[in-house]
Amino acid sequence: MRRNITILNILLAFVLIYAPVAAAQQSASSGEWSYVQAVPQGAELIIKLKDGQTVRGKLTSVTDTALSITGKNKTETLDRNNISTVYQLRRKSEKTKYALIGAGVGAAVGGGIGAAKNSPPIDDGELYVMVGIPLGAGIGALAGMLFGQARRKRVLIYQAR
Repeated sequence: MRRNITILNILLAFVLIYAPVAAAQQSASSGEWSYVQAVPQGAELIIKLKDGQTVRGKLTSVTDTALSITGKNKTETLDRNNISTVYQLRRKSEKTKYALIGAGVGAAVGGGIGAAKNSPPIDDGELYVMVGIPLGAGIGALAGMLFGQARRKRVLIYQAR
């Protein structure tokens, strides 16, 4: 019975940590260049070009035919005809939030595994729980931080037709 609960805890932890991330959310009408022109200067954009290349940077200016961004200490002007999609990043990454969630889940899983390994008449079983909790918390915090780093809201504001 204890072993089944431990396995269930481990599976639940994996599901929570590796839940799918929504890659993008589409706006009402993404085929209009006017939405790109309405983006404020300095907004962070991810631009996918028709040749498959991806460019990332902060918006400098937009005209009817081109888009200028600054990224990695250089300014780049992209022709509208070469742009496939434009995404705007809307919020900061949430590393701390997901690291704390991961640490909690990891501590619970580590404690559960330690408790399942505990066999008092044979050895010092309490040691497994005392080692499992901080070890699980550390691994969970690292996994949560990596997950939270990639967790940013990408909003599709333009897609070429």
